[in-house]
Amino acid sequence: MTPTNLLRIKVIIAGMTFFLKIDPKEEEAIRKAIKHIDDKLNVYREHFPGQSTEKYLAMVALHIGTMYQQEKMRTDTRPYQNKFEELSIKLDEYLAGNGIDV
Repeated sequence: MTPTNLLRIKVIIAGMTFFLKIDPKEEEAIRKAIKHIDDKLNVYREHFPGQSTEKYLAMVALHIGTMYQQEKMRTDTRPYQNKFEELSIKLDEYLAGNGIDV
């Protein structure tokens, strides 16, 4: 992506303003992520009043990091791939043993 194709956007997180240069295709995801962060910040501010912005941001980071790891674990297909390969080998051996060409 060349710099001329980048979109410049202004985002505000926890009252801090950031200017980002992004691929226009990423804008929707970034805006949704910012909304999610702000929503979580507000939840933590309501449940744990009087904390510093840094603590709220750390809570949000932990929340998002946990969600990421849970999703990653849920979508890890390696155990299934290994089992599929094992079954595929057994099937090939069975078919070859019974004179069936594949």
